[in-house]
Amino acid sequence: MKSYPVFILITVAFFGLVLLWVAIARNDEFFRHNEAVARQATAGVADEIARYIVNKKRLVKLFSKEQRPLLDQLIRQPDSESYQQKLNDKLREFFPGYFNFTIADYEGGTYIDDFDGQVNMLCQVDIVDFALNDLNSPRLHPHPFMYHFDIMARMADTTTNHILFVSFNADLLSDLLSNVQPANYELMLILPGEKPLIEITAEGPRNSLDREDFHLTFEEVNRIVSVHRVQGTQWDIAALYRSDLFTNFQQQLILQSLMIFVPFLIFAIIMLYLYRRAENLRRQAEVARDEFLATVSHELRTPLTAIHGSLALIANGVGGQLSAKADELINIAQKNGERLILLVNDLLDMRQLESGKMDFDMQPVNLIDIIQHSIEENREYARQFNVVYAFNPQQDEILLNADQNRLYQAMTNLLTNAAKYGNRNDTVQITLTPSVHSVRVCIEDKGPGIPSEFKSRVFEKFSQSDSSDSRSGGGYGLGLSIVKAIIEAHGGTVGFESDKDIGTKFYFDLPRYTPD
Repeated sequence: MKSYPVFILITVAFFGLVLLWVAIARNDEFFRHNEAVARQATAGVADEIARYIVNKKRLVKLFSKEQRPLLDQLIRQPDSESYQQKLNDKLREFFPGYFNFTIADYEGGTYIDDFDGQVNMLCQVDIVDFALNDLNSPRLHPHPFMYHFDIMARMADTTTNHILFVSFNADLLSDLLSNVQPANYELMLILPGEKPLIEITAEGPRNSLDREDFHLTFEEVNRIVSVHRVQGTQWDIAALYRSDLFTNFQQQLILQSLMIFVPFLIFAIIMLYLYRRAENLRRQAEVARDEFLATVSHELRTPLTAIHGSLALIANGVGGQLSAKADELINIAQKNGERLILLVNDLLDMRQLESGKMDFDMQPVNLIDIIQHSIEENREYARQFNVVYAFNPQQDEILLNADQNRLYQAMTNLLTNAAKYGNRNDTVQITLTPSVHSVRVCIEDKGPGIPSEFKSRVFEKFSQSDSSDSRSGGGYGLGLSIVKAIIEAHGGTVGFESDKDIGTKFYFDLPRYTPD
């Protein structure tokens, strides 16, 4: 009963730890799932954009071949507005939504003079790089009219070597990102570096974003779950989880865990309250019982002693010669009177031991003498069950600092218990095992043993493995609890070992006497 609150507290703590473990596992699983989604999305988008760029390069090259006559005329007459308009119309038919075009030589010089300022510095750098190194790796080109990316193709079959340069609206890539962007994530094309630069997002190129600095912040870099290189470009595709994704999920986890844990905690508190109330009632009942037993014991001792004394006088013939039948009845009454007196004495002793009011006359005593005296005193009792006691000490003296009478009482309870619950025609072995600082006394019988379901209650008051009226030796279940109280009052410990159909061994350890 006393361990019940501890059990409830341990259960609540264990349940809380299980909920915490489940929450952590769910959070890890949620993160892994979203990480897998992000990896799959970035890998897929990177491949899609790479194919898109390759296709644009193929189409620009195809256009340069199909429109070679018109391109040659424009190269010969670069200032002709009509040729420029014709080429522009053809490009718009071929590439709806394209931004601009120009023609350059292999040294990177443009034939159309800056095309009203629309061929900016980055475009010229890319043209030169393509002309010299044959590298066409698109990137975002800022422009007052339209942010764009460039695709180039060589016109090697013309009379002179030239490059067709076509600029495309960056919104084309924004639309692609918007169509494949998974929920709870932001996909963006970035230029890698120490401070990655935002190029294009699902909302549009970076000029469409409401921010002053287009470099990724430290917090945004930490939100990147997956990055893939876009082949054939200068871009990386990055997936950033939305800032509230994991905090929202964790808040939901906490709320769900609390919705489970709080009712369980309330239930545990109610159980503890009910336990405390039951425990208080039990203690009140124990106090009332002990007070009742103490009162009854005191009130019974005097009349029982008088009755037992009177019966003894009658049995000894003080009142005259009795008939055989009357003598038999007097003997029965006298024996039952003795049992009642023993019960009353045990109840009073138990009450004094529990309340700490029992006085102990502690002085050096010889344990060997106490055991031998106890055996002699209980030898006749053992004969009732055809039981004998065997005690063969290997030394004459083992000194203890103890109350001699109380040790007699403890030994008597253990010896009578062994005779009563052992086998008939049994030999009860009493052995001593001395050590430097203590000594162990063992009383062993060869009886049927203590049932396993009773072992936890052996030393409890009024506990007996056989509480029926047919048990072999009588008793009220106080003897072993008194033994335990007496031994512990001497600074010792008591225990037992029991095996079914093999026997039971009770033992106690007491500290040896050490003179100052």
